Amino acid sequence: MEKTHKDLILIVDDVEQNVAIASQILRTSGYGIMAAFSGETALRMLEKRVPDLILLDIMMPGMDGFEVCMKLKQNEKLKSIPVIFLSALSDTEVKVKAFDSGGVDYISKPFHEAEVLARVAVHLKIAHLEKIKTDHIQQLTELNSEKDRLMQIVSHDLRSPVGGIKGLAQILFEGEEAQMPEMVREFAGIIVQTTDTLLNLVNDLLDIAKLESGKFRLNLTEFDIVKTIKNTVRLQEKVAEKKGLSLVVDTYDITLKVTADEPKTIQMLNNLISNAIKFTPKDGTVKLSLLLKNDTTFVVKVSDTGVGIPTNHLPNIFEKFGKHQRNGTSGEKGTGLGMPIVKRFVELFGGTIDVLSTVGVGTTFTIEIPLVIKAKQSS
Repeated sequence: MEKTHKDLILIVDDVEQNVAIASQILRTSGYGIMAAFSGETALRMLEKRVPDLILLDIMMPGMDGFEVCMKLKQNEKLKSIPVIFLSALSDTEVKVKAFDSGGVDYISKPFHEAEVLARVAVHLKIAHLEKIKTDHIQQLTELNSEKDRLMQIVSHDLRSPVGGIKGLAQILFEGEEAQMPEMVREFAGIIVQTTDTLLNLVNDLLDIAKLESGKFRLNLTEFDIVKTIKNTVRLQEKVAEKKGLSLVVDTYDITLKVTADEPKTIQMLNNLISNAIKFTPKDGTVKLSLLLKNDTTFVVKVSDTGVGIPTNHLPNIFEKFGKHQRNGTSGEKGTGLGMPIVKRFVELFGGTIDVLSTVGVGTTFTIEIPLVIKAKQSS
């Protein structure tokens, strides 16, 4: 019987001939073998290496099979290993005790090759299925925890802007401010900015859902990346100016055609720029640079003179809702989805993204993307 995975089986029996016979049967069928000639030796071996299944003799000097099995079931690391008892004893009381001590099956001596292989195969399959089930439960538990955290973040991030919009609308509806054009314009500006925040949150949530479901597809068109970058930076200038920052763009004064998804490219650039603005204090600088690496690739760098990212947080900055999440230098909050979405977009574009950062000095994100992106969908 050919096996795709070489399962490891520990045989525990004080009679060497029994171990030799069982080993020969199992090795011929492609199993890996460990052997111990006492219960004490078996337990010491299990501290260093964990098999997929154990064949355990009942009648052994010193520690018998029942005691060995009970010790296994008390060990968190070993308790899930299926144990099949081996014995020349065949009375019902012995078999019941074998199951009560934690065994999953019972093989009588002398061995019959077909029976040994059949019982071993069945219980290995059950153990593998049990592991798959446990893994799936763990994944579902993690997803459920992530969903709960998402709900907390979304609830928090929605409550504040929605409450602000309602408050301003109520003032305009009921108060004297509605008779003052300059106040109306000021409130309208705040409402527009707040609704932009809400729209960005909704877009992030929709994008991450599409990306993770595999239903996200690129809409590839040819456009001028230089023009797109300049327009994107222009839209962020007021945000930077309001915070007292310099927003600089360093690119070519030429037309540079690329084939990509322009709306997603803009969203990716916006996420990077807004993230840089968020973590850069007053009088700092955010700079976006574009250059050609070669005939097939262009490079975008977004650098800032901000607070930087601690070294131990760098490996996790592209994780959703990562524990490294921080408020901006002016108290700005976020969902923790911006950078993960950027990374997924870059990967869909067939590119790479790197980050260098020094605490107190600043951060630079570097993206390399093909000039012509091939159509594909997320996976």
